[in-house]
Amino acid sequence: MRAMAITDYDRPLELISVDQPTPPRGYALVAVDACGLCFSDVKTMRGHMRYSDTLALPFVPGHEVAGHIVDINGESDLKAGARVLVHHLWPCHRCPACRRGDEHLCYNPRAWMGFTHTGGFQEFVAAPLESLMPLPDGIDMTVAPALTCAMGTAYRAVTVRGRVRAGDVVVVVGMGGVGLHAALIAQAAGAEVVGVDLPAKLAGAHAAGVGRVVAPDDALEMVRSVTGGDAADVVIESSGVPALLDNARKLTRSGGTIVGVGYQVGKLMTVMSDPLVLTEMSLVGSRYASRSDLEHVVRLVANGHVKPVIDDVLPLERLNEAVSRLEAGEVTGRLVMDLRVG
Repeated sequence: MRAMAITDYDRPLELISVDQPTPPRGYALVAVDACGLCFSDVKTMRGHMRYSDTLALPFVPGHEVAGHIVDINGESDLKAGARVLVHHLWPCHRCPACRRGDEHLCYNPRAWMGFTHTGGFQEFVAAPLESLMPLPDGIDMTVAPALTCAMGTAYRAVTVRGRVRAGDVVVVVGMGGVGLHAALIAQAAGAEVVGVDLPAKLAGAHAAGVGRVVAPDDALEMVRSVTGGDAADVVIESSGVPALLDNARKLTRSGGTIVGVGYQVGKLMTVMSDPLVLTEMSLVGSRYASRSDLEHVVRLVANGHVKPVIDDVLPLERLNEAVSRLEAGEVTGRLVMDLRVG
């Protein structure tokens, strides 16, 4: 079967042929209809993740998988032909994180699909039945990959970690795939949202539905105009640029919350300690999404409350072009690779 693989961190991905996986007991064979491209995939492709030195090449990345079930090995309410999303972190169910209900923070996952284990830039994957989320017929397969990492991560950052409520003022720093969807989800929750990014990204974010967008130098003035002189209740820092964490602090009111969802591997992020403590700000991290979070995202999209933002859909063989566009900052929302063509 076709796969786009990392063969060398200094070279473009290559189209190779790999064996079709055989699902073990408790797994399903899923035909990958579409797979989204995330900046975390690019970090993996460039060898910039903590596991990069130990990753055996060639390696097939890709973690935003939507497809349909071909075969099931075990008992399940799902049937062959069912349309599904794949929750890409497969927990051990035994570690302390799993036992307390934080399976997405599992210490010893069976697999981290697309990162430490084979991902979805290939025609078929074998995935645990418990990690498959049913996908309503009304959601197109070329849209569906955005519901996994892009929207799932955004949903958790906004609603679970940020605890955004109707009437809150929310700033989202970074209008990439996660940040853009975080802004749209916060708006759907009834928040007043300000999206912050470089000028080149603002028109695309506004066209995608973010009501207020502004460049970093003008962000504080915009927030004060919305709040009547105060700062934001919640700031979602999705850029991952270390220097911007203290900028996020300046945009956050006393007693407010900063949610860190973007990151750069091995880079130190700092924030001024005295205002953080003396104004009782909360600084929290947010990682990916639980299976329950993904179910909420599916309902939000199926019911028309949030529309996923898809920049373009390309065949698998054009993955390197997609990577180049993402690295150049030319993408609004998500790029999706359609594996049903080619």
